[in-house]
Amino acid sequence: MKIIFSLFILLTLACVSLQMSSCTKDKIPLPALTTDCPDTISFQSTIYPMINANCSTSGCHDASSAGGYNLTDHAQISQNADRILRTIRHESGVQSMPQGQAKLADIVALQLNCWILQGKLNN
Repeated sequence: MKIIFSLFILLTLACVSLQMSSCTKDKIPLPALTTDCPDTISFQSTIYPMINANCSTSGCHDASSAGGYNLTDHAQISQNADRILRTIRHESGVQSMPQGQAKLADIVALQLNCWILQGKLNN
């Protein structure tokens, strides 16, 4: 009887342990980025205002370069565009941005991706 009770306890502990380890937060897959961009994305009216509002704010990625990247003009933004895209999508291997804020809307990442695919035009 003692052996059956010990097996029961061992089996119960194994089940509880398995359940506890499977309760970790599952990662939600990132939405796929499109390669079919119906419109030309304008740097001046779409990309720059998004960067200006979310990235190159005072003390972040502005002229002071406090955040390590200066994202105040087309050259700097286009040079770092792929990294910017990964950070705003909260991909693994990069620090999620904007720091301390919620993830930007998926449409922002889609627009940035289309701008990259279209050659990072200064339009």
